[in-house]
Amino acid sequence: MDLDQLKDIWKGLDEPVSEHQGKQEIVTLLSRKSQGPIAKMKRNLRWELILVLISYTAVITHYFTAFDHELQSVAWFLLVIGILFLAYYYKKNKLLNEMQHVSGKVRFHLERQVNTLERFVRFYLLAGVALVPVCLAFFGWIFYREVPDMTKDSIFFSAEPMWKTVGAWALLTITLTSLVYFANVWLLDKLYGHHIRKLRHIVTEMSEQ
Repeated sequence: MDLDQLKDIWKGLDEPVSEHQGKQEIVTLLSRKSQGPIAKMKRNLRWELILVLISYTAVITHYFTAFDHELQSVAWFLLVIGILFLAYYYKKNKLLNEMQHVSGKVRFHLERQVNTLERFVRFYLLAGVALVPVCLAFFGWIFYREVPDMTKDSIFFSAEPMWKTVGAWALLTITLTSLVYFANVWLLDKLYGHHIRKLRHIVTEMSEQ
């Protein structure tokens, strides 16, 4: 998306004769299906969905069929997470589609939708981080209950001394949560962040005219 071109078009909206034409040109630029930031975010979201579907389907199928069906609870746990991601994908994809078909008060609608998109990305970041301790607690409980032979000599499941067990879990949780947080910050910025900043810049340019 050409920001200079958008700026020139928006300036033209001050002229009554060209107002409708200017808005239409902005809508056309926002609706580009190849190189615009919205189109790129849609492609990234689509690839993210494909990756999740392939990986989750493989892992869920494995846990449903392997281990003599004793770890099916893991499959159900991952299935719930997968369904939540699909709901997130649907909402986010719907928003991006709406952003490609703006009408009426272009700047107002674009600014509102960019704010909503930022909240989506922020929620995804926080949800991914919060999922780390949840997964650790769930898988710790599963391994302790279903495969006690693998956990009886582990510091994570030792009853004595208790402070070592608590400390080991705390250290593991903090370490993994921090790694996931910084990895998600980098990934989300790569997939969506800099595209959102481009859209935010467009809104700022429009507001200054």
